[in-house]
Amino acid sequence: MNNRNKDVFFSIVVPVYNVENYLEQCIDSILCQSYTNFEIIMVNDGSTDSSSTICTSYEEKDDRNIVIHKENGGLSDARNVGLLRSKGDYVIFADSDDYWAGHQVLEELNILIKESNPDLIIHEESRFFSKKNVKCKYNQRHINNKRGDFKKEAMLLVYYDLFAACAWDKIVRRTILIENELFFPLGRQSEDMEWCGRLISHIDTYAIYPKSFYIYRKVREGSITNNTSEKHIMDVYFMLKHGLINDEGISEALKNYWAAIYVVLLKDFYILSSNNRKVIWDDLVSWKNLLKEGRNIKLDQVMKFYKFLPFVLLPAVLYIYRIITVLHKKYKTL
Repeated sequence: MNNRNKDVFFSIVVPVYNVENYLEQCIDSILCQSYTNFEIIMVNDGSTDSSSTICTSYEEKDDRNIVIHKENGGLSDARNVGLLRSKGDYVIFADSDDYWAGHQVLEELNILIKESNPDLIIHEESRFFSKKNVKCKYNQRHINNKRGDFKKEAMLLVYYDLFAACAWDKIVRRTILIENELFFPLGRQSEDMEWCGRLISHIDTYAIYPKSFYIYRKVREGSITNNTSEKHIMDVYFMLKHGLINDEGISEALKNYWAAIYVVLLKDFYILSSNNRKVIWDDLVSWKNLLKEGRNIKLDQVMKFYKFLPFVLLPAVLYIYRIITVLHKKYKTL
């Protein structure tokens, strides 16, 4: 977008699958924006509840709402379909069980884009555990440069978990996604990990939106993110392995990004069957050089354990920590 005086047109892509209890809150929180130059692309991914009917009712009420009905193909496929249909200058992904807070988000993003013309805007989510418990991590307080050269600041953004493995905390220039074929991998769970790992190499400029408007529903029955399966962990393993194939040729920021994913894999190692643990163990050992302080704020927490442990015990300790964290999250929803 070369004309700085031109208002930005946003495409908001919302994959929909069996979220009848949350969908209206999600869409209403976007439609209530004071800024009106946007489209919402709802991709109904073969829902078997009333989500399909809800989508259609929104399309009939407002011509900014576009609904695509398709057979179930998974979250990646639904996002890709929405991205290919989008016409905006910038693309925003929103999960249909989450919602936005505030009425001036797009208006303020329009101003930010006119001022700095970034390839990428990063915003931090607030995590919804219950109506009385919504938390924002607000790591941007550690960052002095809120906009500028992404490649110069990428290591700091990765360290403070601002450039993290999420699609919905990023607003991206659409041409970058389309021209570089940055689509989500099909058949994977935690597909955001691979997508963000590829995205990082195509961003030149960035800006940070200072407000936390995206409310991420941390605990929901049936949510993929709250059900860690054998397939989910093996998908993380294959994405990490693929990301590290050209270890010597990748930037230090990208290596640090994958180091944070490595910690996720170590933490979930004991959810795997004994056979799959044997399959991935040699690679886990070969990647232990990723365990260094200063790569990522979460990894630094792991290093507090690792300093006093042999590597072979680290996954077990992290698994115990994982169980404690899950129980704590459940308690916070009460």
